[in-house]
Amino acid sequence: MYEPLVRPEPHFEHIFGDSTGFLVTFTGEQARFRDPDARPNELADTRQRSWPYPEKAEEAAEHLVSHAQRERDAYFAVHLFREGGSRRATNAAATVRSLWLDEDGGHFPETGPEPTAIVQSSAGRRHLYWRLAQPVSAEWGVAMNRRIATWANGDITKAGLASVLRAPGTVNCKRHPRIDDVVGELTGAGPWEPSVIEQAVPQPPEPPPSLQRPAGRAEPYDGPELELEVFLEDVEVLGEVPDKLGTKYAVLCPWASEHTGGDRSGTYVGHRACGGLWFACHHVHCQGRSWREFKERVAPAPRSAKRRTITFPTTNRRNPRKIVIRYD
Repeated sequence: MYEPLVRPEPHFEHIFGDSTGFLVTFTGEQARFRDPDARPNELADTRQRSWPYPEKAEEAAEHLVSHAQRERDAYFAVHLFREGGSRRATNAAATVRSLWLDEDGGHFPETGPEPTAIVQSSAGRRHLYWRLAQPVSAEWGVAMNRRIATWANGDITKAGLASVLRAPGTVNCKRHPRIDDVVGELTGAGPWEPSVIEQAVPQPPEPPPSLQRPAGRAEPYDGPELELEVFLEDVEVLGEVPDKLGTKYAVLCPWASEHTGGDRSGTYVGHRACGGLWFACHHVHCQGRSWREFKERVAPAPRSAKRRTITFPTTNRRNPRKIVIRYD
């Protein structure tokens, strides 16, 4: 049974549920109203505000509607934030209650799970939402948003936690002097179990080999021969992952407690066919961490002594020095 969405408040309630945090609104005027040479859809006089949610949901909604009545484009962040004043992903709340998609000229397949909410952002353009039966980690939500966007040939850049989309009850001034009303509807579908979405939405196709290399050393490795298994003795290995560049394992990140929501996915280690070992974690909290940090974190000190030196002969004939590793 379809229920029309003509105001922002019921839309907020649908996608945020009983979550708490800060709701961010963003408004702006089409720059070409004042400058004919401005780029298409360039916004001027932009204003961003944070509202405690759910306490100030009605005030946030009225703020968006009032700006729309003055022919200003009005958006809201589709994810809540821990503190006010910032729309950065690092400030995002730990969990999400809904997934979202900006079709942007694409089309979500009819065979997929039916959206629980649909917003018409303009003629022929839609934003889709899937209310979930329970909260999921923000990282899982973003990863699934990307899978959905890839499947639908939609805008994958809107999959992230800092994304803003149009709210029902506002207007779209992008094609001024034509003004499109932003309207929506609750479809009556769902809420969806995350496991059902996981099974229904296909994994994106593998990128070309040139894009599969993890962060770190990519050139031929001429260092000491190290066995990856030595560093996995005290690491939970979740399974081996196919990789054309060598051996690759999905593992529990040593810094998983720092991940938003304690998410266990998105962490890999491997042994390239050319000899080098690597570590990659896709979580925001682990950005910049490489094999060196992973090795130092997981390599246990020898139990028989406080200090031990292991010497490896180098395979570089032009530089026959030896590599020394010390465990303190």
